[in-house]
Amino acid sequence: MSTREQIKQLQADAAVAFGAMLRRWREVNGWTQYTATDWAAEADPAFEAPAHSGLSELETGKTRNPRAPVFVFLAEVNRRVADGDFRGVRTRKLKDQLIDSRAIVGPDGEPWAAAQFWECHSGLRAAPDWLLPVVPQPAPTLTEVAAADLGDNWREQVIEAGAAMGLRPFVAMAQFAKACPTKHREAMEDGLAAGFTREQVEAMWDGAAGEWGPAAWIAKWRAGLASRSAEPVEV
Repeated sequence: MSTREQIKQLQADAAVAFGAMLRRWREVNGWTQYTATDWAAEADPAFEAPAHSGLSELETGKTRNPRAPVFVFLAEVNRRVADGDFRGVRTRKLKDQLIDSRAIVGPDGEPWAAAQFWECHSGLRAAPDWLLPVVPQPAPTLTEVAAADLGDNWREQVIEAGAAMGLRPFVAMAQFAKACPTKHREAMEDGLAAGFTREQVEAMWDGAAGEWGPAAWIAKWRAGLASRSAEPVEV
């Protein structure tokens, strides 16, 4: 392999690794592929996504030479996450996705700027440890009884969190189910209403995090409820 081919291969590998980091960042924060661009669309005019941000292409490593505005946009998303700067966000669903998101920071605790994102895409900077690829952990073996007990515990947590905000049990369960990842909403609705089967519970295992998905979903939903109660009421 020639030196030129080696360099091209290194660039391709770095782009794939960068894309995996972006995807992991999005998934850890509970974002969809559209959260960042939807955020920019709702926020103030100074926060604008590039016309061809190509975030999905970045995640797959297909974009080998992103334009500078893409890195500037990622840096602005990261800065706002770090600062908890959600001004201009009007949609409740979007705000709930953004709350408690984690920024990418360097060893000095400063959020990555455009230069750091570019360096990572170029293979000159490693991704933070918490955003490196993880080996999925197998789900624990459950009996039907153990799965039902685990599901009952999730229901109790949801009802308790809702009650603290003045929500009736069925209202709380319905709201929580809607806040869960799309592919799990129907199973969550059924399980909360009629009890969970072992198959339903096992499908909610998050191998990357090494925990049951609802543990994180409930925590995020609870934080969203708390943030709503803390918002000033217009008179």
